[in-house]
Amino acid sequence: MINVKSRWTPVLAVAAALMTAVPAGAQNWTASGQTAGLTVNGRFTGLSLTCTTSGSVEIVFSGFPARLEAGSTYTVPLTVDGTAFLYEAQARDGGERDFSELVHVASMSELSGLLDALASGRAAEISSPAGRYLVPLAGSSRALETFRRRCG
Repeated sequence: MINVKSRWTPVLAVAAALMTAVPAGAQNWTASGQTAGLTVNGRFTGLSLTCTTSGSVEIVFSGFPARLEAGSTYTVPLTVDGTAFLYEAQARDGGERDFSELVHVASMSELSGLLDALASGRAAEISSPAGRYLVPLAGSSRALETFRRRCG
């Protein structure tokens, strides 16, 4: 028998934190400088993409409550409206956030399908070592259009 409560508890907790813990106006998809992603109270969290100086893109998965060994590699499934994308990501210190981040680096062309899905989707589900969490995609189309223009 599957214990639904324990399976979904991390998902619901993170989803609630991302989607309802702050006023609606404080949560949105933003493009700022070379980064685009979900912001809560002006800080990127959950899922963000950043252009690097080497011309690649960093996908940063953050906002989950775990400290992971820096440099360790994890497979991160990201599902957008039923379409799954799998990424190998390395753990790094989350800086002032007190939790780890997972980072995958790829070329812009490799991420084309993901960017299209994020821009047209309603929600993304990310599975981290600490559990699953949801990222709302309202406003992602405009932010990702700006991101693509800036990153080429």
